[in-house]
Amino acid sequence: MTVPRRPRLRTKLLLLGAGLLLALAAGELLVRLLPARGPLGSLFYQDAWRREAAGIQEAAARGLVVPVPPEQTPRPRFRFADGASFYICYRDQAVLQRPWLDDQGCVPVQISKWGIREREDVAPGNKQPGERRIVCIGDSFTFGWGIPVEQGWVRLLEDELRKGGQNVRTVNCGAAGAIVVDEYRWGLEHRFHVFQPDVVVVTLCLNDLLPSSGLFLLPPSRATGFRLYDLLASAGRDPLALDPKVDWVQILLDLPKADGEANQMYNPDAPYDAMWSQHAPQQSLQSMRDWCRDRGIRLGVVLWPFLQGLGPGEFYPFAKIHREVASFCEKEGIPFLDLLPPLHAVVPTMDLWVTPADMHPNPRAQRLALPALVGFVQRLGG
Repeated sequence: MTVPRRPRLRTKLLLLGAGLLLALAAGELLVRLLPARGPLGSLFYQDAWRREAAGIQEAAARGLVVPVPPEQTPRPRFRFADGASFYICYRDQAVLQRPWLDDQGCVPVQISKWGIREREDVAPGNKQPGERRIVCIGDSFTFGWGIPVEQGWVRLLEDELRKGGQNVRTVNCGAAGAIVVDEYRWGLEHRFHVFQPDVVVVTLCLNDLLPSSGLFLLPPSRATGFRLYDLLASAGRDPLALDPKVDWVQILLDLPKADGEANQMYNPDAPYDAMWSQHAPQQSLQSMRDWCRDRGIRLGVVLWPFLQGLGPGEFYPFAKIHREVASFCEKEGIPFLDLLPPLHAVVPTMDLWVTPADMHPNPRAQRLALPALVGFVQRLGG
């Protein structure tokens, strides 16, 4: 009987190569057939019925966002509507495979009837005897943008503190119509105080303090003509490419308003008059300190870094402003926590992002910051 000969190695390699080429060709065809929809992991919204809303303007048209009353904010601002339900979504979940997103690349968001991303029973007037409340004020980093609320630092903080048997509730007031420091003060005094805090944690991000829009200088990759390759290559790019020999912080602090506006360095989310150089953040932190002290409430300030330039061997260009904020808080007697140390040089920066197109902290970044946050709040008496 003749035994069939096994295919030679060269034949196997040729077949493997042909299969790989076919797979790449099929992927390229699929990408070309899909409509161009922005970079890998770009943002969109769905309403409660899973109908797509292309942007925040369309979401507003559907009643998902509403104006903040003028007496509750120093400048015109919007917030999510009381009781709103919607989804924050990202394209290309099949490629990204983000485990905290559903199969459509989305995470649900539920706004309580009190206008915050919280449980309905975390409400004004229902604080239980012996319960301690930690009201957390900030922007999207506090809100938990792009991740389930249970995986954000605010809820994780509560979980950790309750492990020791403490009767503690955290209250997530992030991205609730206040997104820079003077708005945090207004929010505390006019809205968020109704949650009866024992501790107030005010979370700052660097775009609360420095104009950042024009810092993202790295241009898009030059297109190769192969859409699949271009899409995947864009996932590995750090959009912050700044010369380490330049004092970027001082340049931004000294930036004249007209020059910043001409280069689109300021925008409604980072207005010129709210920047650190204009002293509104410093004055607001002093006011919050005094307001809390007069009511027997402990205040703490937390500073998140930009999530760029943080990986092993990377240059982080904004350490100077971290030092300035720390020095100011020490001088003013305001407890302060800098989250740059627990996040710097730990993992590649991109591993901290929600998606390559959204540099909010993902669940891994939240957990890296958590031990420092727990210790800080415990020292505050939370």
